[in-house]
Order: sequence, then C-alpha cells, then structure tokens
Amino acid sequence: MIPNILTTVRLVVIPIFAYFMLCTDNFLASAGLFLFSGITDVVDGWIARKFNMITDVGSVYDPFVDKLMQITAVVCMSIRGIIPFWVICCVAAKEVTMIVVGLILYIKKIVVRSNWYGKATTVFFYAIIFALIIFPEIDYILKMSMLVSLILVMVFAAIAYLIKISGSKSSDICKYKS
Repeated sequence: MIPNILTTVRLVVIPIFAYFMLCTDNFLASAGLFLFSGITDVVDGWIARKFNMITDVGSVYDPFVDKLMQITAVVCMSIRGIIPFWVICCVAAKEVTMIVVGLILYIKKIVVRSNWYGKATTVFFYAIIFALIIFPEIDYILKMSMLVSLILVMVFAAIAYLIKISGSKSSDICKYKS
C-alpha cells in the first residue's frame, strides 16, 4: 500500500539525515531531509485515511518510524552541540515508552487510533527541531525556552494518551483486531 511505501521511504531517509547532520556542515540539507520526513508523514496519513488504506501494520509502523526520526534528530543535534543531552533523555524516554506501550497493545490485538494532541505534538516537534537545525546558533535563552516548551508539550501528550487508553474499551479510542 502507498502509505506503507511512503513510511519506508521515511525510514530510508533517517540514516541519510544522520549522515548530513553528523558528517557535513550542510544543515540546509539536513533541514530539508527532516522537513521531507515530516511532510511525507502527513501525506501518508492523509492518503491512508482518504482512501481507506489504514492497516494494522501501518498503524504501528508509521509511528515507529516517526519516533525513530525524532530520536535520531535529537541525538544528532546533541552530538553536534546544538541541543543539550538532557533533551535526548526526555525525548527518548517518552518515545521509547510510547513504542513499548504501542507494541504491548498490538500484541494484545489492540490498535490505538491516533489523536489530535499526538498529531499536534508531532507538528510542534518538527517545527522546533527544524528551526534549531536551520538556526543552530540561536540565542541560548530562546533555544532553552523552545526546548522546555517542546518537552512540556510532549509530556502532556504522552500523559493524555496514557490516560485515554488506560482501561478504556471504547471503539472511539481502540480497534480490536480479530
């Protein structure tokens, strides 16, 4: 299916992005690849919903690749000295938790639908990280304000997600696979 192909393209972009971030000073190429990944994520989701191509595999694969790109971006940026190490710890802890919860639910044959705050958080993440790739030397106070805001938004979205799925059997939230 086309959405899963686009997700695979995003997966292939991750090491290319990492190469440009770590092995070159071409932050414009890095930013372009990061933006391409974000736009492709939106497009594959839109295609999946618009043409009823949503699959259980895609419901797990797509967010996994998205989280992998996010973790890769913050690790590369920390290695380059653009963001502090604590950002990696916060992002990785949140994303690994979400991956583990998603896999546990998938094993239990529960596929959790995405929600608006998760999507909004992803857009916010991409906007902040994109800005910091383009402007790595931005004012320290502004950079820290952006990063703290990002972490707070991510934590809020994760808590809201976990509260929403905990003990819920609503078809509004989850789809049980047969």
